[in-house]
Amino acid sequence: MIQIVLSTKKEADFIWKLLLEVQNDEDDTVMFDQETMITCQSHHWQEFIQQTLIPTFIKYFVQIKEPKLLLSIIKEKYYFTDEDEQQQILHIAQSIMDGEYEDIPKAQKFESRDRYLYAAFQSFLHPDLSFHMDSFIMFRLHTYLKKLTEYVELSIEEYKLEQEYQNFIQTLRDYVIRKEPKIENLHILHEHSSFIVYNDTWEKLSRQELKQYIDRHFIFQHPMYIDSQILAPLVSIAPLKIYIYSDRQDEGMILTIQNIFQERVVLFNKNVFYKRKVSF
Repeated sequence: MIQIVLSTKKEADFIWKLLLEVQNDEDDTVMFDQETMITCQSHHWQEFIQQTLIPTFIKYFVQIKEPKLLLSIIKEKYYFTDEDEQQQILHIAQSIMDGEYEDIPKAQKFESRDRYLYAAFQSFLHPDLSFHMDSFIMFRLHTYLKKLTEYVELSIEEYKLEQEYQNFIQTLRDYVIRKEPKIENLHILHEHSSFIVYNDTWEKLSRQELKQYIDRHFIFQHPMYIDSQILAPLVSIAPLKIYIYSDRQDEGMILTIQNIFQERVVLFNKNVFYKRKVSF
C-alpha cells in the first residue's frame, strides 16, 4: 500500500482522477480517502510506480504544484506582495521555462524538469509507504527548488526591464503628444534592414538632415538608449502620421515605432511605396 497526503482536496482530486485515467492493470486500485489522502494498491508495484504513479505525479507538478511553488518563491523570498506583479512575474517565469525567452542570457528551457522529478520519485517510492507531498518537496527536491528559484530570479530581472521599457515608451508617447509636429507626415521605406525616411512631399531626408531635427536636450536626459538613426529623429519631429512600407512588419524597430506613435502609424507592404511615390 502507498498513501499520499496532499495539501488540499483539489490537489488530491486532480491526482486521483489522473490515476484512474492511466491505470492499466485491473489488479491496481486507487482510493480517495479523507478528502486529501489517496491510497494505492497493486500486485505489480514496480510497473505501477514507474508507469502510473510517477508520470501522474510529474503531470501534477507541472500543471498544479509548480505554479504554486513559483508564486511562493516570488512572495516569500523576494517579497512581491502585489497580486498583479506576482502574476506577471509568474507568467514570465513559466514562459522562460517553456523556452519562449531565447534572447535572454541564461534563459534556457527547463528541459531537465521531468528528469529531476522522475529520479526523485523513483528513489523514494516503494510499497508500504505513507507520505505527505509537501514534506517530499521540502526534503527530497532541493535541486528542483533551486532551479525554480533561479527561474524566478531571471523572471524578476526581466520584469523590471520590461517595466523600465514601458515607462520609457510612455515618456516618449507623452513627449510626442505635447510636441508640435515639425513635419506633419513622414514616409518610411524599410529595405534591406535600413529605414529610409521621406517627408510629406516625398523628398528623401538624409541622415544628416534627420539628425538636425533631434531634440538633444530631451534625448540626453533619458538613461535608456534611444536609436539616433531613426527613433530619436522621429520622436523629435513628432509627425501626425507615419506611413511605414515594409514586408517585415514584425521588425523590432517597427514595433517600437508603433508602440510610441500608436494610431499615428499606418503600415503598408513595400510595393505600395513605389506606387504612391510615382503617383504623387
